[in-house]
Amino acid sequence: MKTKRKNYSELFLILSIVFVTCLILSNILAAKLLKVGDYSLPGGVLVFPISYIINDLLSEVYGYEKTKKVIYIGFIMNLFMVLVFSLAIILPAPIFYENNAAFKTILGSTPRNCCASLVAYLFGSLVNSKVLVKMKNNSNNRFGVRAIISTICGEFIDSMLFATIAFLGNISINQIITMIVIQVIFKTLYETICLPVTSLVVKKAKDYEK
Repeated sequence: MKTKRKNYSELFLILSIVFVTCLILSNILAAKLLKVGDYSLPGGVLVFPISYIINDLLSEVYGYEKTKKVIYIGFIMNLFMVLVFSLAIILPAPIFYENNAAFKTILGSTPRNCCASLVAYLFGSLVNSKVLVKMKNNSNNRFGVRAIISTICGEFIDSMLFATIAFLGNISINQIITMIVIQVIFKTLYETICLPVTSLVVKKAKDYEK
């Protein structure tokens, strides 16, 4: 009995690669803190919202099941990155190499932060995709409305899980709540600003995939 081959278009593969790349970059950039007014945000906010935009695009054009596979691949590759960085840090460096401490500071990750990042990404991304597709199936809402609502839901789950797992017990509950609210607002605003471009790309992608 022959198994049916699953064909994926070039556009789907390109979007999947960009999605995973943005995810990995956001976790590397998280070592840098950015000052936004009176608040601090991880450097990952520069590219992480792009992964949510692509998540919306994949969910809208290809559906939840295919998007879920891309999310799982992102999770696996992120875990692989962490393991490789950890191995590189553990292995001895030559005496003349002076940047070992800096390498460890930037690319190292505590088990708690690593767990927080992975869990938050996985559930936040899945919720974002599921909400967008459910709203598409159950109503005639425009893509822009669904994209914003699904982003708020996904980013809230992502930020809540990360802040709680990573910082509970180390900082106050009020600080954790503030961190969650600020990240959700910033990332949702990021996607809202990019929405006209996202909507145009969705339309072009649908035309491409017919």
